[in-house]
Amino acid sequence: MNNNAPDVTVITTNAEARAAVGTLVRVSGVVQHEKLGDTVNTRDLSVRCPDFEFPAAAVTGPVATAEGTLEIVTDEAATISATGEHSQGFGVTSSTFVLRRCTARP
Repeated sequence: MNNNAPDVTVITTNAEARAAVGTLVRVSGVVQHEKLGDTVNTRDLSVRCPDFEFPAAAVTGPVATAEGTLEIVTDEAATISATGEHSQGFGVTSSTFVLRRCTARP
């Protein structure tokens, strides 16, 4: 992908992200390393890169830029078994912005 590609939409808010679902986007923000993939957080927007970890060289301080195709996925709610064991998941069913084919950008 070209860093200056005109078909890349820069997103910084939830509203911009909702309008750009299904397209190639770029987002810059504070990186948080998580089990399900690194997350880029800026303003009111959080975008997860599933199964992706930013290389140290791509993170300046805590900030990095990611690029990929934006999707919304439904997060699975945690369940409790008859014996009281909690499954992996979230407290409630929710949705998350994710980047498919996520790559780090300078």
